Amino acid sequence: MGISLKRLEKKKLDLGINKLSDAGIDVERWLAMCDGDAAAMQRLVAAWPIRRPSYVYDAATVSRVLGLPCECSDPVPRAADGEVVVYYHGWELQALEGTGKVVNYLSSSTKQWKAPAGYYRALIPVPESNRLTWNEQAGDDKASLLARQYAGWLALPTPIGATALAVHLGVTGEDLLQGNFCRCAEALPGGSHAELDVGEGRVVVSGSWDGDPSGSVFLGAARKA
Repeated sequence: MGISLKRLEKKKLDLGINKLSDAGIDVERWLAMCDGDAAAMQRLVAAWPIRRPSYVYDAATVSRVLGLPCECSDPVPRAADGEVVVYYHGWELQALEGTGKVVNYLSSSTKQWKAPAGYYRALIPVPESNRLTWNEQAGDDKASLLARQYAGWLALPTPIGATALAVHLGVTGEDLLQGNFCRCAEALPGGSHAELDVGEGRVVVSGSWDGDPSGSVFLGAARKA
């Protein structure tokens, strides 16, 4: 959520102005920075990168929240900026449905979807992956967003994404997708891929047409930790 300058307390606004002044940035220079070219703005972004929150959910936490028994002696990885590190025990999607924290609106054949057990790093969602079709997000083309900017990452398997979303919701009470949707790896008939979102306190599994460049449909990605 953005912060409006008009809503800042005068004390904080004065403090910010004083810090800019101490750094030699007066109003005229600040306005010149706003009018800077793309290269100048990229240098500013590199000097002050955006930090996105990261989360780690170990095997014990996952088991406690989902009520599914699992044990893992592997060391728990640290999460990099923007990552969700989550332990996934190789459950089929049907087992996640059985927790009451996941609802699946797809066909019964999807209940057997699963992935190898272990710790995963997930991007839920991949930043700036909305307003793109599936092929532009993660299709086989080497020009896809995933191939170009996230080498070594694969589209998010639905059971791993459902696990991460459900555990995050159980621990924080928050929707990791912030009301949006994310496409997953599994393809469906009719030119669609599986899609995840959060509604009414549960993770919802549905489908999203691959040709939809919606502003609310992002891509999910994951890799083995």
